[in-house]
Amino acid sequence: MDINKSSGLILHPSSLPGEYGIGELGSNCFEFIDLLKTSNTRIWQVLPLGITDEVEYSPYSSKSSILGNPYLISLNDLENKIIDKNILNELKKLSVSEVDFKNVYSQKQKLFQSISKKIDINDSVYSKFLESNDLIKKHITFVTLSEAIGTSWTKWDKDYLNYSEDTLQKVSEKYNYIFAKNVFLQYEFNTQWKKLKNYANLNNVSILGDIPIYVNHNSADVWLNKDLFDLDENNQMEYVSGAVPDDFTVEGQIWNTALYDWEKHAETNYLYWIDKLNANLNNFNYLRIDHFIGFFQFWAIPFGKSALEGHWRDGPWKTFFEKISDKVHFDKLLAEDLGVELEKTAEILDKYGIPGMKVLQQRIPDKKDHDEIHPKNWSENVVAYTGTHDSPTIKQWFDETNKEQINFFNEYKKGLNNKYESDVWNFISMTWESPCKVTITTVQDLLELGVEGRFNLPGTQKGNWKWRIEDLDQLSEPLEKLKLLNQACERVTT
Repeated sequence: MDINKSSGLILHPSSLPGEYGIGELGSNCFEFIDLLKTSNTRIWQVLPLGITDEVEYSPYSSKSSILGNPYLISLNDLENKIIDKNILNELKKLSVSEVDFKNVYSQKQKLFQSISKKIDINDSVYSKFLESNDLIKKHITFVTLSEAIGTSWTKWDKDYLNYSEDTLQKVSEKYNYIFAKNVFLQYEFNTQWKKLKNYANLNNVSILGDIPIYVNHNSADVWLNKDLFDLDENNQMEYVSGAVPDDFTVEGQIWNTALYDWEKHAETNYLYWIDKLNANLNNFNYLRIDHFIGFFQFWAIPFGKSALEGHWRDGPWKTFFEKISDKVHFDKLLAEDLGVELEKTAEILDKYGIPGMKVLQQRIPDKKDHDEIHPKNWSENVVAYTGTHDSPTIKQWFDETNKEQINFFNEYKKGLNNKYESDVWNFISMTWESPCKVTITTVQDLLELGVEGRFNLPGTQKGNWKWRIEDLDQLSEPLEKLKLLNQACERVTT
């Protein structure tokens, strides 16, 4: 990553305060950027911002790798004349301490439907938006059909099984209100996001985005690119993605997302990936690729079976990186290379200068005979994390980890230059004092929250992604402390 020595925070926009049940791309986002600037914290990691499903509400499970999540749009920044005040009042009654996704989505959808009947889709501002964004136009066509028909695309009429300009015309006419609504929402999302990103950059704050390696089977990506996915003659998945069983998940994980037909991708010189990566890099300063190991080998699970019945398959790494290296800015990428450690992964990262990740929670030894490297000896070209969105909070880690790890941590912290009464902050300090160019923690850890602050528990479908900070004033004291730590560790850029 082409960035000076610096630090960052993880916070999904949905976790920000706000009066309508969920954090939005409005004033609180701008205030958060101001706080980052004041504390000399130069990276905001936002996680994926795509349309979520309505089962898990996970930002890592989306109907589109291109479109933004309309439920994050700032309602206060829309034209007041098209806003239904009654619905706004209902949204104001929702919880401020967590996101009630079901009710937020339900109420906002009512609002969006009322808006769709008041806008002119033929207005030049919308037509220009579609004309200049071919991928967005195609993905909007999919989400419109998906909403209008209400079933998986594999069950659609043959007229809609494949995309063409004729398909676009039919959809925009037959489902004009739904189509108009989705065009409006994506226009608003893009407009608001660009304004926010520009503000961040002007204040020397970079936005680190996130892109899952896999996509949902019922997504625009698969509908538009059927030949590039591992599907049977009926366009169904014979195998799905997941994770190999390990010490943390003894039965493995089933993600149920579509696998790629990498041979078909190679025949196109990986154009799908070039387009997808560049479209996302256009929205962020830097981009984290989730489950980077999948480019090297991946766990294929027979559809409907347990993860224990999966098997390893080879990824496209031998040709993939070479073919796209002159078409994608590798200096803007971060690889989530956690989990299975492969020599060839390290070779590729080193060859192209792409940093990997180290997570301190995963690197504190739990036995005397170990091969872990002390954080003070970590590589410079690594992004060091205290934990991730999938991890326990630091306080929860201390509450639940074993005695051996606590003992190792106590030994590690003896060498700290910046020590605190709080071991949560000693944990942060240990990460910050590493030689790694970039260090990142979570807002929940700055607040020293326990299990109540956990954002996601992998392998579970309910109760995740809901956490919110109720008031940004809660960050004033922790960010002042972080500012001093940034200065002490020379993580201050100008």
